[in-house]
Amino acid sequence: MEVHNNLDLLQNQIINVVLHSLAVPPSNPVNAQMYHNSGTSIIYYYRSSDSTWVPLGSGTIIGGDGLDESTTGGITTLSVKVDGTTLEINADAVRVKDGGISAAKLATDSVTAIKILNGAVTFAKMQNINAMTVIGRTAAGAGVASEITLINDNTLATATATNIATAGAVKAYVDSLVGGIGSLVGAFNANTATNFPGTAAIKKGAYWYVSVAGTVQGTVFNVGDVLIANKDNPSTTSAADWIFLETNRDQATATVLGLVMLATNAEVQAGTDAVKAVTPASLSSRTATEARTGLIEIATQAETNAGTDDARAVTPLKMANYVASQISGGAFAATIGDGTATAFTVTHNLNSLDVVVEIRKVSDNSAVIVDNRASTANAVIVTFAKAPANASFRVIIKK
Repeated sequence: MEVHNNLDLLQNQIINVVLHSLAVPPSNPVNAQMYHNSGTSIIYYYRSSDSTWVPLGSGTIIGGDGLDESTTGGITTLSVKVDGTTLEINADAVRVKDGGISAAKLATDSVTAIKILNGAVTFAKMQNINAMTVIGRTAAGAGVASEITLINDNTLATATATNIATAGAVKAYVDSLVGGIGSLVGAFNANTATNFPGTAAIKKGAYWYVSVAGTVQGTVFNVGDVLIANKDNPSTTSAADWIFLETNRDQATATVLGLVMLATNAEVQAGTDAVKAVTPASLSSRTATEARTGLIEIATQAETNAGTDDARAVTPLKMANYVASQISGGAFAATIGDGTATAFTVTHNLNSLDVVVEIRKVSDNSAVIVDNRASTANAVIVTFAKAPANASFRVIIKK
């Protein structure tokens, strides 16, 4: 297929493109034209200023400033200059040799750290450390170490981001918290009790488990439910002083709060189970058929036009669109080209902007790519990059 106009890809990629491969340069080239030489396997571009085919990537590479240049078989290599005495290349890395480090480079005012052998630092060489401190660093990043205070406060009230608690302090603190956690008091018979089991000795966190179901102070309990005191000395009549955990529920009904079982897709489609619950997913499985009520999907315009789908529903609008498309068709064709103009206005009088334009060569009826746009409801403009010969192209416009 020939292209008779420029293609603007709007910064998108051309993927898997193969350049025109020739043994000799193409004839009548234009500036910036490219081709692949099949003999040399080199890509060339045409420079019209001096009528020259220039290989891509060509240029001059010169060594210098510590680099040596060598070219073999069209491949240029740059190498770092080394003398083997002060500078060498080892394992593909450049490194300074012992001969390249002079005494002047190790002068006292040039060295910022002192090299100390392993084990050379002893406790005796360190300054006196204050009691209840350790040496470390709490500031971000690497830097100077300092004394960090150890705290032995069992409440950890003095703990900060810059001190450390002792193991004894941490243990005492955790033990105090664990000791404050409520414990199991015993069973609670909700069938015979009239009040909650609170007394002055009860602490926050104490809890009971229900051994017999019943209702107390308007709260319904099932066997296995838990009552937790929400404060010290909780009220025996106020539910606000308690936390109730429902750990055992019976089957839910229309009047009883409880557990439910989820219905399977088959049970949802059968529509006879009055006990199990329906989920959104299982509800979507109850599709409508000729023998069953249920959900139905709306057909797209394409599905309506195809007329082969027997499961989706057609809306009045899509049916109207389909009928209109069947009875209001139209087409127009014309021959264009005069050897001078590059743009042609073709009037089709189809009274629609929704038209399809196709351009073909008169000589062999092959399709070509050109710019076109609907300028009005009754005309389109066809544009070429170069003026086509007289009566050389055929324009076909369909509604």
